Amino acid sequence: MIRNRVYGALLRLKGSSPHREYDQVRQALAGEAPLQICRDYLGLVLHHAYRSVPYYTRALSPIWSEDGLGPGQFERIPILTKSIMRQSQTDLISKDIDQRKWHYNTSGGSTGEPVRFIQDKVSDKWTSLTTKYYYKEIIGIDELAVRKVLVWGSEREILNHKLALRSRILDWLTNTTSLNSFRMSQADIEKCIRVMNARKPDLIRGYADSLCQISRYIAKRGLNVHSPKVVVSAAEKLGKDRRQTIEAALGTQVYDFYGSREVDGIAGECNCRMMHLFMFNNYIEVQPEHNSSEMGRVLVTTLHNYSMPLIRYDIGDTATLGPVRCKCGNPLPTLAEVTGRVSDHFLTDDGTLIHGEYFTHLFYFRDWVRSFQVIQEDRRRVRILAVVENPDQGEMDDISEKIRLVMGRQCDVIWEIVDDIPKSSSGKRSYTKSLVSQ
Repeated sequence: MIRNRVYGALLRLKGSSPHREYDQVRQALAGEAPLQICRDYLGLVLHHAYRSVPYYTRALSPIWSEDGLGPGQFERIPILTKSIMRQSQTDLISKDIDQRKWHYNTSGGSTGEPVRFIQDKVSDKWTSLTTKYYYKEIIGIDELAVRKVLVWGSEREILNHKLALRSRILDWLTNTTSLNSFRMSQADIEKCIRVMNARKPDLIRGYADSLCQISRYIAKRGLNVHSPKVVVSAAEKLGKDRRQTIEAALGTQVYDFYGSREVDGIAGECNCRMMHLFMFNNYIEVQPEHNSSEMGRVLVTTLHNYSMPLIRYDIGDTATLGPVRCKCGNPLPTLAEVTGRVSDHFLTDDGTLIHGEYFTHLFYFRDWVRSFQVIQEDRRRVRILAVVENPDQGEMDDISEKIRLVMGRQCDVIWEIVDDIPKSSSGKRSYTKSLVSQ
């Protein structure tokens, strides 16, 4: 409890505490028109974008009036794609950016097309608010206070062989034990299980496939393991098989959380297996596909990132809408199903599993890469398909070296510069693919 108070005090000193906004959201969602708060925020960000963001000044001009957008006009705003973000990156930045505390980020490359963008202190605060709301109001736990184990990925930890001091302090303040899941040898999995049993966390959160790998190991060996109150899967599609494997091994329900780096939290699963849309953080549309009356593209409009607002942004996923009112009682509308991101693990000579996210992180902030796919052809050969502009040989060598760091010095890394990378039958490009049976 003392740790949480210290952490809360630090957030207030930095002006990053979402406490006031959190109360406003709870009150608004408890009212007679719970989604009015979304419409209010949407109107504000549209006015700001029209006045201060060159790209949207041009895009909105044909449909803009003194009162903003009229009925049915929002759907006429052009869809924003990753390609457009790259081409118009400067014009998507607000003219008042110097008045804001902002930072660069990059997409996770879930479709093999990473893109750089800007987020600011206010949008970071709403990310924290969304996390707090999900755990407290939908799952029913105080995420900040409870003991938790985070099974996540850090390429920096692999490259530097240690967790950064800032991360260690943050983990202590938030009662978190972080376990790196980018490299999952038998020893790494056994360490995860030892930590889970020693820490006895109330919450375990991690990559879907990493949690599944640990759970398979537990089941195969018939191990006894601490059962937390809650398991939350994030960053990639959970799926029925993974869900069943994790729930059987850890003895508790798995909740699916849906988001992306560009827009942060989008939706979170409740007890009824419905994904509640965080409409106070992002405005979500599901645009039907030509041959489907239910499934459609997910379009996201950020409501609080005024430094670089994204309006009707196509994040590369498809989803199916669920009921507007869920049986669980939460007032937020739902998604019934999400076609999310699935990572492949790569297998080394000694049987160590390397999470696919490790490889995508190597492409962060490499602006000369337009799209990519990393393919493991056998245990000692990795092929990189890359669509590039002005390739940087030094950075290519750096990526190759970091791949050998985890795959082994004997690994042959082959670069293949291509004009395009084929999509899968689902219409998405997988960013990692392993052809080696595990």
